Amino acid sequence: MRVRLPLVSLVTVGAAGAALLTGCAGEPEVTPPKTNVSFKPAPTFTAPTPSATGPVDPGPGVIQWYGTGGEKLLHGLIYQARSAQGQHEDGEILIDLGPLSAQLEEARGYTVAYIPEQKTQDTWTKARERLSSGMATVLNSSGLAVSPANKEKAAEAAAIGWAEIGEGIRGLKETDDRLRALGCMPTKDPWK
Repeated sequence: MRVRLPLVSLVTVGAAGAALLTGCAGEPEVTPPKTNVSFKPAPTFTAPTPSATGPVDPGPGVIQWYGTGGEKLLHGLIYQARSAQGQHEDGEILIDLGPLSAQLEEARGYTVAYIPEQKTQDTWTKARERLSSGMATVLNSSGLAVSPANKEKAAEAAAIGWAEIGEGIRGLKETDDRLRALGCMPTKDPWK
């Protein structure tokens, strides 16, 4: 079966391809016509790498994330986590972790949950995971879930949980710092 290719197709394939195509069809090899057109490969796009000394351009995605609910979620988590940790540090016996749990659920269910800047997304995710893990550890070690014989182990587990919540708060601080460096300025400072 013979396949006839238009001359334009041969030109775009290139001289080597044209020779192969005609050679495969059983026809004598024909050299393509000489043209003044030179073929250059299309330029490839490489993302700019941020310099260590200059500011990073976040692009519209990070600012959009921050402005369409990200700031509210971040600040809500900061407030609830610091509030719970403050109550613990003040030695309060009853600490309601419900508001922190609700804020974590809201952050988890946020429809635009992904921050379009990888390092900031990583710190945001890690902070939420640590808060969640720490809260679960504290709740599991509460007096309601522990027999009187295991009070010392429960206190140790609670200390580990509160330390994990502290790490989560540090992760939220790192996330906030990264977002500020990317140009997302808070309407109100959540750390005051």
